[in-house]
Amino acid sequence: MSRLFTSAAVLLCLLSLPALAQKAPAPASDSTLEDELPAEDPEGPAEDPEGDAEAEESGLKLEMEEMFIVANRSKREQFATGRSVDTVSAETLARKSPEALPDALNETTGVHVQKTNGGAGAPIIRGMVGPDNLILVDGVRFNNSTFRTGPNQYLSMIDPWSLERVEVVRGPGSVWYGSDAMGGVINAVTLGHRTPANDFLGASGRLLFNSAVMGGGGSAQADLTSDFTNAFAGGSYLHNGDLRAGGGEMQPLSDYNRFGGRFKASQIVGRNWEVTEAAFWNSLYGAGRTDTLGQGRVRNYDNDDLLSYVRAERFGSGWLHNVQLNLSYHRTRELMSDFRCKTDDNGITLDRDACIGVGQDILKKKAENEDIVHTPGFFATWEARLWDKRLRVQAGGEGYYDLVKSSAREAAADGNWEWKDKDRGTYSDDSTYLSLGAFLGSDVDFVKFGKSRFNLGLGGRVSHFAASAADVPGLGDVDYSNTGLVGTAGLKYLYGDLLNVYADFSQGFRSPNLQESTALGNTGKSFEAPNGSLEPVRSNTLEVGAKVNQQYVRVNAAGFVTWLDNVFERVELTQPEWEALGLTAEDVGDVPVYRRENAASGLYKGVEGGLAVGPFAGVSLWGNTAWVTGDIENAAGEENPASRVPPLMGAGGIKWEDGDLGLYAEFFVRWAVRQDRLAGEDYTDLRICEDPAHPGTLLSKEACDGTPGWVTYNIRAGYSPFDFLDANISLENLADTNYKYHGSGIDAPGFTGMATVSARY
Repeated sequence: MSRLFTSAAVLLCLLSLPALAQKAPAPASDSTLEDELPAEDPEGPAEDPEGDAEAEESGLKLEMEEMFIVANRSKREQFATGRSVDTVSAETLARKSPEALPDALNETTGVHVQKTNGGAGAPIIRGMVGPDNLILVDGVRFNNSTFRTGPNQYLSMIDPWSLERVEVVRGPGSVWYGSDAMGGVINAVTLGHRTPANDFLGASGRLLFNSAVMGGGGSAQADLTSDFTNAFAGGSYLHNGDLRAGGGEMQPLSDYNRFGGRFKASQIVGRNWEVTEAAFWNSLYGAGRTDTLGQGRVRNYDNDDLLSYVRAERFGSGWLHNVQLNLSYHRTRELMSDFRCKTDDNGITLDRDACIGVGQDILKKKAENEDIVHTPGFFATWEARLWDKRLRVQAGGEGYYDLVKSSAREAAADGNWEWKDKDRGTYSDDSTYLSLGAFLGSDVDFVKFGKSRFNLGLGGRVSHFAASAADVPGLGDVDYSNTGLVGTAGLKYLYGDLLNVYADFSQGFRSPNLQESTALGNTGKSFEAPNGSLEPVRSNTLEVGAKVNQQYVRVNAAGFVTWLDNVFERVELTQPEWEALGLTAEDVGDVPVYRRENAASGLYKGVEGGLAVGPFAGVSLWGNTAWVTGDIENAAGEENPASRVPPLMGAGGIKWEDGDLGLYAEFFVRWAVRQDRLAGEDYTDLRICEDPAHPGTLLSKEACDGTPGWVTYNIRAGYSPFDFLDANISLENLADTNYKYHGSGIDAPGFTGMATVSARY
């Protein structure tokens, strides 16, 4: 049996070397973008049918991919975009039934999902992590100015069961979306309205069980259709116990609970306007973190998130093809509980089990930090289609304003565990952060003959940021602002719906946020000091790629190079320097003190792509892979590997499906090679270089060889006996391999059985 698994893995890995984008039509029960458009448009069709017409003329009618919004903030067919893009479709989400949104991206080309703890999941795109990647919900900015640098858990705050699809663009999107969009952009598109079977009132539900965490949950939703509105309301609940990793090792404090609610309603106003009101609430409680347990530290995170918006959208044609006006409000709350356990003279936990239980007999100190961020925002966009639809012009503006409420308290054993309020939380209370931006872009088919088109795209953006924080330790009142420009230019050659060859140059940037410029505190392996003089990080990316979309073969491949300037480098402060900031040895503890400075530059490069073949008699093959490498040059001119860059990785599989019988089955592998190309910072990270024989102790630089490579074998299958009922099962990590994604703080699940049942009326 092991030889069979190994042979299959080798074959699938070879098939996946050109990376793949798997395409699957959305099930009839799920709404698509077209379902959200008004039924009639007196001025003409909302989308250009030219691609379908050309396919008909060629004698080959190709199934069009979903409309892709996030690549350049415009609704258009995914294949025609001049960027590396992928969609996790409604069907894929239903079949995978991910417990958290990061899990939905595990087989997406070029997306590496790092997990520090249960309930977390940070996507790494083209080597960049945390606020270097922008998250959107229905096009509304999800990032705020307190998102932690490096891996964080915020993507997990979006309920995957509230989504219709997830759009991913790899590479900069700053011209269209502003700060943070350097590594890539993830747009979580929420459910559209589903017309009930009786055309008035309907309901749907889902149940999930996961053996790896001996947990599960469910989701329920009610849909309403009337002459005045289309609406739905629903909620979800998930409970996960402690995670069982490969080989049976339990991951302590990896259990958590998640609650969610959702509401969305839309009305057609007049002939061309649609008004949508939406609200999405999610809470994640009890997410423990133990990656520094060996050094006597355990943390617990409770997070609440509320995102709501009101949107008016006009659909038309010609010079007023599409108009969107959006007002939003986003509230985040994070309560971090920090427990410090007694350690020996070498700083190693005296009793790991007692520390996990955070009993007062083992504790020497505990603290709580609460941060609440209120973010009102707006955006307005306009698109025109001129010159017989050969010219598209887009323009827009947006603004978001963060108001931060921050507090902290602590208690110690030598103070009889009496809580004492601290003068300052993670941030100065009432800190603010304003971001404003406006963009203008266009693309034109400047040469067109037969099925061939040459398309030129140009775009630019001006952005302004202003931050304010009072009484920052060592700095006093901090007020800073910056204004800058970015641009993009792309050239495409398209031959009908069969071939797309493109070259794109895009600039990205990230303005320093409040976490980097004003935050103060212990992050686990270091103590972070503020710097109110940081300037934005900027990037220039050149990408070339090609896409082929034939009846039985679909291929995409791209290569890129990214140059970074003004990179934030963590510079260690001497004791006199951090004492000048008002810090004491008691504040700092036994960890080094760092401050970020614009003192480095970087170079990232990589290749990525995907292949799908079939279906032949219901059988299809798919695979994808991505490779990226990065180097950072510090102020002294020394060049070293960039931190947390993922290894060569990919996925591939073989699938059989019979729509008439309502059956499908799929065997697939996920894999990654060893990552031993480490940054200096990686060697000090217990998540990468902890000595397994002596937890809490780092291996020497010579002994640490990074994260081992791995491969998992997996099966999915499903049956839809009726139009209203679906059942899906998956058996993952069949060999019960012990492994983890590079940089993760917990191991990945061992052998896992998952089952979901969904029904709708």
